Amino acid sequence: ASGIVELVVDGRIARADYEAAIMAIDAMIERHGTVKVLEILKDIGWVDPSVWWKDTVWGLTHIRDFGRCAVVTDKGWVGPFAKAIGALMPAEVRVFPLNAEQAARNWLATGENR
Repeated sequence: ASGIVELVVDGRIARADYEAAIMAIDAMIERHGTVKVLEILKDIGWVDPSVWWKDTVWGLTHIRDFGRCAVVTDKGWVGPFAKAIGALMPAEVRVFPLNAEQAARNWLATGENR
């Protein structure tokens, strides 16, 4: 669907991976004004330390560019973390289990949870 970026995290996050994802999101924001994000978090491994700072700065400067964010994961700690971050953002943030990826896509596209 238009205006939706899908990111899959499954293991380590290198700086080049992060920068490629940011370029895709920036291009989508340029095209659509706002962006919806589907993040599928299967596993998170080592993260390049420079990514944390860059992501914090980038996120703060783009906080109003997000419409909805769906996080799809079976990692129990991610839900409360995503909800806490979501409370600081104007965007709606929802967490879905891994087996509900299609429901997450539907919610991003329509706002409905089916």
